[in-house]
Amino acid sequence: ELNGEMASEGELDRVVHQYLQQRNYTSASKAFEADSPVVSLGEAVSLAARKIHTESAVANQVAAFSRGDNVSGAGAAEILEENYKSLTKWIETSLDQYRNELYTVMYPIFVHCYLDLVARGQPENAQKFIRNHSVEHEQYHRRELEELKAVTTVEHMAKNKFVTHFRSKKYNLVLCSYSFELLLAYVQEQKFMTILSIINQHLDIKVFSGKPQQKYEVFGMGGSMSAELAELNGKEILWGSMRVNEVEEALDDDDTEADVKPEPGADDGPEALRARKRAKRRHLATIANGPKQGRIPLPELRGRSLQIRLDHLKEMRQRVDLSASALPSACMYTLFNTASRLHCLTTSSDSTMIAGGFADSYVKVWDLTRKGLRGLKSSEELKDLDIDSSTTLEDLQDAGSAEDCKTLIGHTGPVYSTSFSPDNAFLLSGSEDGTARLWDLHTFTNVVAYKGHMYPVWGTAFSPLGYYFATASHDRTARLWSTDHVYPLRIFAGHLSDVNAVCFHPNSNYLATASSDRSCRLWDVQTGECVRVFEGHSDAVHALAFSDDGQYMASGGDDCNVVLWDLGTGKKVKTFKGHTDVVYTVSFSGEGSLLASGGADNTVRIWDSVTEVAEAKESGAAGSAIGEAEANASEFGLELGVFATKSTPIFTTAFTNKNLLLASGPLTLEDP
Repeated sequence: ELNGEMASEGELDRVVHQYLQQRNYTSASKAFEADSPVVSLGEAVSLAARKIHTESAVANQVAAFSRGDNVSGAGAAEILEENYKSLTKWIETSLDQYRNELYTVMYPIFVHCYLDLVARGQPENAQKFIRNHSVEHEQYHRRELEELKAVTTVEHMAKNKFVTHFRSKKYNLVLCSYSFELLLAYVQEQKFMTILSIINQHLDIKVFSGKPQQKYEVFGMGGSMSAELAELNGKEILWGSMRVNEVEEALDDDDTEADVKPEPGADDGPEALRARKRAKRRHLATIANGPKQGRIPLPELRGRSLQIRLDHLKEMRQRVDLSASALPSACMYTLFNTASRLHCLTTSSDSTMIAGGFADSYVKVWDLTRKGLRGLKSSEELKDLDIDSSTTLEDLQDAGSAEDCKTLIGHTGPVYSTSFSPDNAFLLSGSEDGTARLWDLHTFTNVVAYKGHMYPVWGTAFSPLGYYFATASHDRTARLWSTDHVYPLRIFAGHLSDVNAVCFHPNSNYLATASSDRSCRLWDVQTGECVRVFEGHSDAVHALAFSDDGQYMASGGDDCNVVLWDLGTGKKVKTFKGHTDVVYTVSFSGEGSLLASGGADNTVRIWDSVTEVAEAKESGAAGSAIGEAEANASEFGLELGVFATKSTPIFTTAFTNKNLLLASGPLTLEDP
């Protein structure tokens, strides 16, 4: 009604037209004018006399229709459901180029339709509505739907954080101008005033000129990438490897390195050969887009730490080249009688040890070399030992103390994560007690307890260069620490839910975090700023890994998918589908050509991580080409092989320096 009189169809058109003008929807207004009859001067004067000139007046008319004041409660619910069905069917039958964009509107409309029914005191109709239509959104919003189903009264709405946030904040979406005009024109033509009211009050739609977004550009978290997110992901990052001077000098002095051969007629003396090696590495470092040494402070590498790093580099020379036609050999470690108590597993960088965290607050370390884990000799024995430059670690160890397994006691709650230091001298663990503990693997004792998180610590990770480590917690933050400080150096805040995992970039200048808010983030360790946000998962993310060259990142989680990301553009490169349960772990092969993942479906799966990227880069600009390749690829493409276990979920996967694939997990068969 307008001023107590029933509104005619023409008057209703004018109300909607004025609403579009006052909301500055210029393009939609012009399209509406083209489809509407010409308003005569007499009609315009008559309409003006009704004094509907302000935005609030127009909004009141729209709200009046949305409340269904002239329709009974049951009738209003039926009309609402019919309107929603019609809009869904219209989007499903729309042109392919607009369908992906338009479908992002349905989730917030669905939520607000349900909450409107609850707010009107119609819980039965609300539950019927969510039963009929929730299946359409389960792929990307399963967790929110479970929480929404528990909201059945106005009191529930007031106490539920998800609902209050959804009702008080506008849902951000991005649509191209034509998709937006199509949506408004259809809603107005069909007189879906409730839906129009939801669009007006609860959606913040940013309209851009250009082609509609494609499937690979539409994300599950907020509908689509916002302009702010696009700007953030456009920042330059130094994803290349970082030169370490101590390692460079040690390699220069290593006459066994023969990766640079003298040119015909050139001086082939030792000094000339080392000079050519240095020149080659400088050239590689230049094109790798890596940060300079000193961007983040690091202690000087020396002694055992330097030697272990050199040993790793020498082992990499014997690395087996892997490809789609040359899959890796795999070694599986199965832990018996631990299924109900084991929470996590980690393999050391030299593949000599494996560590696990347990529900009874213990940390256990197992030896994989059959030599046994040895402690240091007693202080009296060490005093009598003649120590010089030729003394090795084995000389300081007590052979009689060798054991296959060592138990580390110190936490007061279940242990959810473990991480070895790069030199395998220390082990880091995170627990429900809110602490991260550093263990000395020479004495098998607790050295430091790092306290800062107020809630359980879900994830821990050492930097590839040592010294720094990171923790992830239920308090929605990740924290950066150094081994010589008991307080955090950085606090990375921005996730909307638990931070489940952390992973350092190979150059140690960046830290990746995975969260239950279905997103991953990349943080600059030096500045503490978030430089990338990766949205594309439809459920919580639990696993992260970087390729050795630092250009790509992989993630996996509760949605059973593994996603490959390009750090340079911040875009999704490929989604790997094949797992049938939660993905717990992902890891790249040494040269980055293959990606391994494992999970609760008792399988290790091998994926081709380079074919799509290479084809995209060869065909043109990386950004759009990669996206088109991903959009056109088969949903289950690029799975190269599956290693299945009988009843052992895969907790961790890792490639050795020589590209042998290691996997481990607990046997879950019940004892007879």
